[in-house]
Amino acid sequence: MATLTTQDDYLLILRDLVGFPVEADELDTPFDRLRGWDSVHLLKLVTAIERETAVRLPVTRVLEARCLAEIFALAVTG
Repeated sequence: MATLTTQDDYLLILRDLVGFPVEADELDTPFDRLRGWDSVHLLKLVTAIERETAVRLPVTRVLEARCLAEIFALAVTG
């Protein structure tokens, strides 16, 4: 299992496993303003994080997240 501790780790998951090309400065962008983002990407992201790190993300809090940075915070703090 890999660990997810840095933004760089997170960006690799987003780019390589989810297939969403994003830069670090876009992580705080609200989902509704993040070009190309959709619910399928969210599902892929949660699945990739859980598969790669064995961290179970709380579904309710994931759905309340307003940007990628908030999901990253959930992944590293639980």
